[in-house]
Amino acid sequence: MKFSLLLGAPFVISLNPLRAALVTAFSLATLVALATANTEPALADAASTVENRSAEEKEAAATSPLKEVKITLDQVVATNERLMGDAHTKERRDELRRIIEPRFDFDEMAKRSLGPEWPKRTKEEQAEFSRIFSKLLASTYLDRVETATRDMLTVDKEKVQYPRAIVRTTVTSRGESFPIDYKLQFVEGEWRVYDVVVENIGLVANYRSEFAGIIRKEEFSGLMQKLRDKAG
Repeated sequence: MKFSLLLGAPFVISLNPLRAALVTAFSLATLVALATANTEPALADAASTVENRSAEEKEAAATSPLKEVKITLDQVVATNERLMGDAHTKERRDELRRIIEPRFDFDEMAKRSLGPEWPKRTKEEQAEFSRIFSKLLASTYLDRVETATRDMLTVDKEKVQYPRAIVRTTVTSRGESFPIDYKLQFVEGEWRVYDVVVENIGLVANYRSEFAGIIRKEEFSGLMQKLRDKAG
């Protein structure tokens, strides 16, 4: 199974029915480094950081990433049911994009997909890459979810370790079931998706590998031209 933004390949190219359905265990190590300067202002800053983080953690604990993902997916299905058929394609896709954009952190996904190349680029290059990548990724995701029906999607469980979480879902299609996991992080008061993992294959890692290969052969300018051409 492989994902591609540039080669026009399906979101899920193939499914191996013998592949284990269990998702790779989610783990997160939170590393916190505090300044140890002997000045009162530095200590006050550190204390303020701890207080702010504690407040944000409490805010995150009061919300459920599983519930938020389920609400988004329910809205997707309801839109598909209400705006069925080719006659409503544009209206349906516009509405689906309005639904998913607040839930997905496309800028973070763009940054992670470019990997070590990201800090090498200027602010202008980063902004253009993020804009085009986000457009293509949203379109790719919409291609797959605009046919989703209520009986295809099951939201199974969540695992939270602040400031990140994973929500595990199951998709059933054509008699086969496979896992799709949403990785989220708590940003500005809400849980937002920064990666999607289909049968243990993460979109971000997959695109990072694809983009790195293009950059090695054609440099960053070559990658950008391919993305521009694809975006139209």
